[in-house]
Amino acid sequence: MELLNNVSQQAKSQAQDFLKIAPDFKLGNLPTEQPAPETMGLSDVCQTDIKQAINMVRKLDLKTISVLQGKLKELEPLYQDITKTLDNGGRIYICGCGATGRLSLALESLWRQEVRHQFLNKNQELFTQLEDRVVSFMAGGDVALIKSVEDFEDHPEFAVQQLKDLKFTSKDLLIGSSEGGETPWVIGAVEHAADMCEIAPWFIYCNPDEILVKTVERSKQIIESQKVNKINLTVGNQAITGSTRMQCTTILMYGIGLALLHYHKLTQISKEKQDKQFLETITQEVQVFSDTFNSFNEADFLADFTTKEAQIYKDNNFIFYNTDYYFSLSILTDTTERSPTFSLFPFENQQDQKIIPSLCHLVMINNEDKDKPILTEYSEDAVRKSWNTMLGFRDIRALEGKFWESYADKVSTKRALGQDFSNNIITQRKKYCKDGKATHYHFNIQKNYENSNITFSLYEDGKENEEGNKIVKNLDLNPLNNRRLCENMFLKIMLNTHSTLVMGIMGKIKSNLMSWVRPSNNKLIDRSIRYIQHLLEFYKDQFIGENQKIYDQIDYSLICTALYSEIESLNYGEAIVLKTFQRIVKDLFNKQIEV
Repeated sequence: MELLNNVSQQAKSQAQDFLKIAPDFKLGNLPTEQPAPETMGLSDVCQTDIKQAINMVRKLDLKTISVLQGKLKELEPLYQDITKTLDNGGRIYICGCGATGRLSLALESLWRQEVRHQFLNKNQELFTQLEDRVVSFMAGGDVALIKSVEDFEDHPEFAVQQLKDLKFTSKDLLIGSSEGGETPWVIGAVEHAADMCEIAPWFIYCNPDEILVKTVERSKQIIESQKVNKINLTVGNQAITGSTRMQCTTILMYGIGLALLHYHKLTQISKEKQDKQFLETITQEVQVFSDTFNSFNEADFLADFTTKEAQIYKDNNFIFYNTDYYFSLSILTDTTERSPTFSLFPFENQQDQKIIPSLCHLVMINNEDKDKPILTEYSEDAVRKSWNTMLGFRDIRALEGKFWESYADKVSTKRALGQDFSNNIITQRKKYCKDGKATHYHFNIQKNYENSNITFSLYEDGKENEEGNKIVKNLDLNPLNNRRLCENMFLKIMLNTHSTLVMGIMGKIKSNLMSWVRPSNNKLIDRSIRYIQHLLEFYKDQFIGENQKIYDQIDYSLICTALYSEIESLNYGEAIVLKTFQRIVKDLFNKQIEV
């Protein structure tokens, strides 16, 4: 007897196909996939005491900084390989999928910013020599910054092709990061580099070796490989279960960045001196960061912004996040990663026939253009310029050529140019958001280059100067001494907490589960199934009644089939975990449960 009603043959077939490979993606025993005790019940606390909620998440961020401090010595060999590669004329390639892909591009942008700051119009020879020596890429190319390309991370051969497209050579060094330590695309890239490079590539990840080698065969192979260097940066559970955009990417980005951005030609310190003092220098820098973050009253600073942004969305209104080049990728990353984490509409692409606006949108501020009129229509030149500035003053790297033909509508330069971050997007969104009837707000996050403060201001469009309309706060980061990596890490941590709790206030979290996850690859399908299992166990007393025998028949396979059946009718922005849970309860127990 079939327990589920009206399951199509296609859904059954898709479920069976996944179940054949499911053992490779059952990751529930990895710490990154398990709930953090520190944030249990976070969704309820969001509604009643936002400052307490901020402090709950903060505990895990403080732990992450402490873990990094204990791992700094392991960064020294990575720093040495980076130095050797660059000194010998090679390039540094940094890659990842999704959140780790975005941190990779952010690190390249920071490198390029620093090179411009130190050498443009001051030492043209060094500027030319260093600017293009770091090449970062993510699964799906630069376009995936905005929206990850579904199923890309499950294809290691795609990573190999991207390396070939980027003219990766045996003299270059690859650094691949994977939050979970099991991403097929990243592992494919690292294994390819291991087979061809003079200096062994690096694989950096955030789950314990002993668990990974028992759980995932591909992880076991790369961890045990003698041709790959490894750094394990395990930080434990994430503030939101499975949301590795938070603590995992914090430690990965900070760790890789420390090794990269202390290259002696960049710091203008002799190689001998830099080599000798590297560990001491980064130890001092991270200690200052830790002291600054520990003394910072994050709850007082963020609370008003977090509650206000949530209310803006509840009122069906929209926000422009405005910034310049300095923090652009940190802000872009946080705002775009809200989409897959909480099943929100991504930043709209101007090429789409039907435009559904995202709740918020990044606007790049170019000071040199501040006196120019804002255009009311799309301008390709303005779009290219905004991308160029955001990426660290380089052109878009999209995926072109015959290999990518079937993905051209998702990964091409043409597709990227539909993502408008110029200030022209302000007038465009005012036209089509709620047919021009929406209220828009501006959230400005801007570095003050004179005193190292960051100014945060949130206000309604057109009412910037009205008393009582504006929330304004200044964050003093003078102790960080204008180190752009440290400042961007500080902002990243704050924004991750802020956006997560905005979504918590809006009901997009259950306890500390990512209950609105979108199952766009095999890992996320498994995660969705596990979350449904958790909800069934948690709420079973409300529906089980006299039907224990039926409940006992609910297994991984049945949930998988129900999931694929619900995917067939899933609208973008709906919670597949909640829909599938409710479907199972209705079909098997004829009950309706509100979660």
